[in-house]
Amino acid sequence: MSRPHVLMLTPYLPYPPISGGRMRTYNLIRQLTSEYAITLVSFGRPEERAFDTTPLEQFCDLVVVDRPSSPGLLRAAVMSLTSFRPITMRLYSSPAMRDTLARLCTERPFRVIHVESFYMVPNLPPDLDVPLLLSEPAIEYLVWARHSRVARPFYARPGIALEALKMRLWEPRIWGQADTIGAMSEVDARLIHRHVPHTRVVLAPNAVDVAHFTPDPAAERDQCTAIYMGDYKYFPNEDAVLYFAANILPLVRARRPEFRLVLLGKDPTPALRALGDDPHSGVEVVGLVDDTRPYLRSCAMFVCPLRSGSGTRYKILEALACGAPVVSTSVGSEGLAVRHDEHLLIADHPEDFAGAILRLLDDPALGARLGQQGREWVTAYHAWEQSAALVSAAYRHLMGVRDEEGL
Repeated sequence: MSRPHVLMLTPYLPYPPISGGRMRTYNLIRQLTSEYAITLVSFGRPEERAFDTTPLEQFCDLVVVDRPSSPGLLRAAVMSLTSFRPITMRLYSSPAMRDTLARLCTERPFRVIHVESFYMVPNLPPDLDVPLLLSEPAIEYLVWARHSRVARPFYARPGIALEALKMRLWEPRIWGQADTIGAMSEVDARLIHRHVPHTRVVLAPNAVDVAHFTPDPAAERDQCTAIYMGDYKYFPNEDAVLYFAANILPLVRARRPEFRLVLLGKDPTPALRALGDDPHSGVEVVGLVDDTRPYLRSCAMFVCPLRSGSGTRYKILEALACGAPVVSTSVGSEGLAVRHDEHLLIADHPEDFAGAILRLLDDPALGARLGQQGREWVTAYHAWEQSAALVSAAYRHLMGVRDEEGL
């Protein structure tokens, strides 16, 4: 029997999978390809088009629509002030994308359309008679609202708050156009349901490759290194590091002068590179690496001092899968059904966060216990096979196929 056709739409090329959203799309496609014939349509910026996407194309039919590089701060401010729509809706909408989707929808018998992120939905043809699954990797208006309270420089906060307000108006409006919404967590699902009580909301959580990210029993943890990783163009990640370096790290280094924070991930900002260049900061900028596992297996701990953002954090799932002890804020661990002092440590104030770090440094047995229990929790609840099964169940429901009938 032929596989049902699914159209998947994403705002960026998901290969290589070097950030949270890219990892999500790539791993879902890899898991779902045996059941569905997936056509993936993605925007591709010039820097993304430079990568070889052959490993992705073995799982789907890839169609890439060109998009310019993201605008600078001044142009972004002008775009924000000259439109009632959020800036992301302007950046991720184009005649070329709309024409491409209109053509594909007439050429191929799609049974389901799967869109990642609400701001991509306006690219779809109007009055399309194909059920829509809208997956929300984060609640965007919440991301921007939280960031507006902590953004630096402080004079950027009113502009960010304005974007949050526009998203607060537009995001629920577009949720109402979907037949089903995929939420990353129960927290997100409850929030979405309050806005669109008549729309079906299902869980489609983020996950991790638990066969790839594993502990190494032979590795020794160095007891002086914390790891953080992310895409630093995403403003909550930069803010988390700057906050940690200014408010938490000095408290730890007052007792443990050798303690340092190592940053992994793409596009460190000038502010972060300046920290790395300062020999007294306690921050080392490594940047993008081919394999994060050696770092996660040998560090004293993984820290997640996020103060803004939304959704669930791949970085925490990967760290836990590698058996690394984790210290996180409540925002960082939001949406994950983890328990403080059982799977990780949660602290929201600088003194408490520093105290949690020192507690782990003083008690390696505690770190070993948290690492083991965190690994067991991730394996039980956040393997990609489980997440893909939930997405597949949503597809079947939208196609009107009962599970016992198969496809």
